[in-house]
Amino acid sequence: MYNEVLGSLSISPDQEIGVKPTEPENVIGSDSKTTGALYENLNLLVLSTVKALNPKYESAVYMIDPESQVFSLQISNSDSFLNSIQVSNAMIGTLLKGTSVVYQKDNGEAWNDLFESKTWRGSECVLGSPISLHGITAGFVLTKIGHFSDLTDSDKSVLTSLGKYISYGLENLETLEKHIIGEDNKARILDLLANLNIKSDETRILDQFKYLIRTVFHYDRLTVSLQIENDSNAIIKLVDGVEDEFLKNSEFPVNGSLHGIPIVNGETIISQNWHESHPNFSRFSSSEPESDIKSVLGVPILIAGESKGSLFMERLTGRPYTDSDQKTLDLLGRVLGSSLYWLIEYEKIYQNATHDGLSKLLNHQTYKDRFAEEIQRAKRFQHHMAVLIFDLDKFKRINDTLGHPYGDYVIQTVAKIMSKNVRTVDVVARYGGEEFAIILINTTAKMAMVVAQRIVNNIADYPFSMDGSEVTMTISGGMAEYPTHSEDMKELIKLSDQAMYDAKQKGGNGILIHGYEENATIVGD
Repeated sequence: MYNEVLGSLSISPDQEIGVKPTEPENVIGSDSKTTGALYENLNLLVLSTVKALNPKYESAVYMIDPESQVFSLQISNSDSFLNSIQVSNAMIGTLLKGTSVVYQKDNGEAWNDLFESKTWRGSECVLGSPISLHGITAGFVLTKIGHFSDLTDSDKSVLTSLGKYISYGLENLETLEKHIIGEDNKARILDLLANLNIKSDETRILDQFKYLIRTVFHYDRLTVSLQIENDSNAIIKLVDGVEDEFLKNSEFPVNGSLHGIPIVNGETIISQNWHESHPNFSRFSSSEPESDIKSVLGVPILIAGESKGSLFMERLTGRPYTDSDQKTLDLLGRVLGSSLYWLIEYEKIYQNATHDGLSKLLNHQTYKDRFAEEIQRAKRFQHHMAVLIFDLDKFKRINDTLGHPYGDYVIQTVAKIMSKNVRTVDVVARYGGEEFAIILINTTAKMAMVVAQRIVNNIADYPFSMDGSEVTMTISGGMAEYPTHSEDMKELIKLSDQAMYDAKQKGGNGILIHGYEENATIVGD
């Protein structure tokens, strides 16, 4: 069953992340090449996501070889992984059940059935994420962590979800195999999928499908609509062709509308004259003017197995859409749904990987990554940056007297105050515990004083209240400037941190710039 789908998809076991994959030929009919590119891109993305979490993590993708009864290595970013693992391997069975973490110190001999033999420290651990097809395990993503203390709950959540990407990629490939849509159309779809980056935003994904549909069909208007979550309305996400009052971002009720039928019932609509076939429906709204649209073909967009949208083609003439058109558009609706699902899942994983779960701000690792990027950008354009470190004053008393839930509430509220007081271009992160970090882009320290002091004042003035308990909070901050004080990230953080502690020594509830003796309110004058 897997060979039919995976066919020529294998990647050489010694191919590692960082080695540029062979470029697929962008030629209609190069079916296996575009299929291979799609599969390869999914694997590469999974491994790069792991590295984004923590550069120390090592990962590999394995797929089943039914004839040999082994899982064969497809791609890895380390030479630690074996080329094949027996299907009967007990540790793999444990890893793929739930979200188990397996530790080297507890599985000495069995450990060498997963990895190349070497001297282990005993601190290593490994996680697995299953790759499924029709509910059956077709493979897995394996991630090895050098020291179990490096594994955070957030990382664990991401690492145990990575197999979903490849699972949905395989479902797309199998769907293509099962549909008789012509080799040209199949190649076009594969080419689109191979060139779609899972990091693409919704607009780019929809545009790619629009261009594909243009090459396959004739229509006077193409409309893509998605249901609004927990709402009885849908929103138009894309319009191509004839325009009327229902443009992009227009909302309409899914009940009673022609474009809502595939969403509500998951049914395909094909009609040479929709006025006659669906006399009790409007295209979008009961108050809409008379439409010249006649022939229609609409299919559901399935996301995670549920109808969440509609893909509609309309003609001003009665020229009918064919059964072949219906089959092809139905397939495109499924593939579009999978692509949008990838986007949704990627956003979830990206948020988990890059953001602090409590405050929803950037986490420590992502802050450092962004900081390094901003230094390079500032160096290139000769800009200044203000680097700020904040720490809540006497925060421990909150957890000790009012409990950790109250402390969490304070952290979340402070995070919102900080986010509201900076621009979207600026960087805001939870640095750790009750400590926060901000980078104000293209800004000097003196210019940043207004923002910094406003944050300090807003926190001091905020009426913190939860479960009948009210408290007053203050915060202290320190600031350094790139490149005036240093061009080195670690040094800038160190200088800001020291200035913050100096502010605390002066009684807190203030902000100091590195190198100044006086309080920030004076420096800013």
